[in-house]
Amino acid sequence: MSERKFDTKLVPEKFYVDFSKLLAAISHVSKKTADSHLLENEKNWGEYFSKQNTEYIEKQYELEMLQYGSYRKILSNIFMKNQKFCAARNSCEVISVYNALADLKLVDENTSFPKLLNYFEKKESILKGYFGTSFFGLIKFFKKFDFPVEYLIGKHITEENLNRIQNEYETYIFMSFNNKDNIADMIHTMSITKEEKGYFIHNSYAKPIFFESLYEAVIKYNEVFGWVSKPIIVMGIRKPDDLNKKIIL
Repeated sequence: MSERKFDTKLVPEKFYVDFSKLLAAISHVSKKTADSHLLENEKNWGEYFSKQNTEYIEKQYELEMLQYGSYRKILSNIFMKNQKFCAARNSCEVISVYNALADLKLVDENTSFPKLLNYFEKKESILKGYFGTSFFGLIKFFKKFDFPVEYLIGKHITEENLNRIQNEYETYIFMSFNNKDNIADMIHTMSITKEEKGYFIHNSYAKPIFFESLYEAVIKYNEVFGWVSKPIIVMGIRKPDDLNKKIIL
């Protein structure tokens, strides 16, 4: 828990989503820098993920071998301090897209994790990647490739609305304040899949657990730490009607 204290009420959910969208439009990573990362990321990813016994990315903290973002000394001193600037710190939104595609059985050579990192670096990274990736950029990505999507922000994240999205969509992504009482405890973005045992949050900081409903997964994320999290935005996603259309990044 951070020693700094900033109530999340000071940052309305819609304001955060809209402001991050604006920052991504004016401060994303250049094509030259992003493309310079791709070859090394593909090599390191192949070596790492081939040893993992899962189709999903669950351990973001292990991804120090992958680059995401454009290094700036001043920004690193402000936001990273002594932490390495890499995908282990700032790629949770891209991980959530990868995991959603994996859930829909749509991961292939065109949607490898390094290629997704490259795509979002160039188009939707916030403040050169130091604030991760715009959630609105995730929505744009799925819409661009004809995935039916629906999203809820802030006060619209109700049990009634989430129960409907649970029934109408196949997989889910959500962004949440880790601790509703302190924005300094940061924000995290995760995917949720529908399993036989219930709803499962992937790449969660909290202890892996199945929830009875999408609503419970979104609302109760992080309660194992004794915190009460606060969802910012939730998105439901379905496969495109035309499954023959390839995702080419």
